[in-house]
Amino acid sequence: MSKKKESLGKLVKFIEEISNEPGNEWFKKDLQTKFGAQPPDISTPKDQIAHIYEYCIKEIISDQAHKFYEDLKLPNIKEQLVNDFIRMEQNKRQGDFENFCLALFQQIESITNELIKTDTVFVEYVLSHKNEKAYSIKNTKTRNYDDYTVCQLIFFRQDLTKDEIGKSFNKPMISWDFLNKLRSILYYYYFQKKIYNYFDFLSLYNIGNELYQTRNLNHRGGVKTENQIRVLGKILPASNKYYYKFLGYLEDITSKINTSIN
Repeated sequence: MSKKKESLGKLVKFIEEISNEPGNEWFKKDLQTKFGAQPPDISTPKDQIAHIYEYCIKEIISDQAHKFYEDLKLPNIKEQLVNDFIRMEQNKRQGDFENFCLALFQQIESITNELIKTDTVFVEYVLSHKNEKAYSIKNTKTRNYDDYTVCQLIFFRQDLTKDEIGKSFNKPMISWDFLNKLRSILYYYYFQKKIYNYFDFLSLYNIGNELYQTRNLNHRGGVKTENQIRVLGKILPASNKYYYKFLGYLEDITSKINTSIN
């Protein structure tokens, strides 16, 4: 018991030091609010330490979320993005890979939809340049993409004719499937309307597709396609690595998009 008391005493001293630091008045106020008038029903020092530790972790995650999105030029969705970021990190700590992917995906989806709804310059450019060349290729050994248009790049489907792609493209952009919207976002914002190597574009898109397929695990029922089975068969056994791969993807995408927003 003496060791537990000693550990608890050190923790209390540490929290006291944090609370008294200039600028941390909010932390001290929160502690007083949470543990002052109605202290939690915690019977042992170990439970007290665990409770305070979890409270501190939640505050740290919240702070990280706000700092992650503090300079984002999409103010209308910042609050929702922060909430999704917090939920994402909480699911990561709990080892809930499916809901981690869902919360991360929802951040990218929210940014994508917000850009389509609010950036008329982006939408008009993509629609008006649909038949223009999308990229230039160098060092391509397997396939020739030199004549691909913006329309074909965004609706890349081997089973669709040019006419069928055109009909799909002419629908309102907000109604497009997510993967088509993602490809338009990558083309316009991430690569800034000029792709010099298609495989750079493809590798970035493929990570988004992996995230999308993993997010779909939350949608029960339905028959999975061969592609979905292949993608999930690659991801799920390596989920511990994909936590960090998807987190890196979120940072990369949001940073590049934010830099390109006028």
